[in-house]
Amino acid sequence: MGRLSPQLRDLIVKWRHEQGLSVSEIANLAECHESSVYRLLSIHQVHGQTTNPLARPRGRPRVLTMTHLNYIHSLLLANPTLYLDELQSKLLENCNVD
Repeated sequence: MGRLSPQLRDLIVKWRHEQGLSVSEIANLAECHESSVYRLLSIHQVHGQTTNPLARPRGRPRVLTMTHLNYIHSLLLANPTLYLDELQSKLLENCNVD
């Protein structure tokens, strides 16, 4: 299984603290490894939330912001036949994004 969803993370904490389920039972219900449950419960105990606020963001930072994407969307709505190189040129001219 991939990353645990925020809803599942909250459920894991609830199962442990409110229902008193064992780590093994929680891992079976959540379909994840026991080590994931231990890690999540540790994060919750230390930070009081199910995500680590000190963790660095995952993945590569985005080059285009929502403002840039909205600009591209408006360009394509106004002129749906624009080619990619024309979009890139307009982004460079108007948003200074290469």
